[in-house]
Amino acid sequence: SSGINAEYGSDIPRDHPAAPANRHADIGGTAMGFSREDPSVFVVGTESGLILKCSTLSTALPLDKGIKVQFRSPITLVYNSHNGPVYDVHFSHAHRNLFLTASTDGTLRLYNTLQPKPFQVLEPVAGYVFSVQWSPVRPLVFAATTANGSLLVYDLKKNRISPTLQIPVTQSPVHSLAFNRKSSDVLSTGDSRGSVKIWKLSEGLSTPIKGEQRILDRIAASSYE
Repeated sequence: SSGINAEYGSDIPRDHPAAPANRHADIGGTAMGFSREDPSVFVVGTESGLILKCSTLSTALPLDKGIKVQFRSPITLVYNSHNGPVYDVHFSHAHRNLFLTASTDGTLRLYNTLQPKPFQVLEPVAGYVFSVQWSPVRPLVFAATTANGSLLVYDLKKNRISPTLQIPVTQSPVHSLAFNRKSSDVLSTGDSRGSVKIWKLSEGLSTPIKGEQRILDRIAASSYE
């Protein structure tokens, strides 16, 4: 977590809409996701909604030359921001440039690491979205959890807008989820009451489908349009 808090307002371009007023203030990191293809690349989500692409190999100096100690800035790109804290960032295992974010502004966003704007914004519920994660076996499937106690499962092959499956987990916020990498049909959730629940997904949501990778590649290519 120390790596997140080491970023400063001085690393954000002054003309960026989400640039902090205090150029010397720490940026409060709330989520981090590492690229599966390039371990030197990671994305940080912040409490202000900023989303920052960073690199452990960056050699850039902070943009504000007035600070006394010139630490190297890890930030290489600033993405269009959420309108609330970002609570999760997760990279696709099937495409090196795609990642998802979840925020208290009630949206899930799909980004290409090379483009500042999200090329898809989903608004599943009127409330906070706390976590999001790609399926480890279905390139077009991901799941998310919400403040109203729901587990949402999306299958972009079937629907690019709405979840394929919506499960009422509890009446409390569901803060976390995890796919089981050894058993592809198993998914777990954790809620604010400290309860962990295990879910078994259908074969359709947990078995690789022929041609799915090509569809994901086309979705990624559309982000450049």
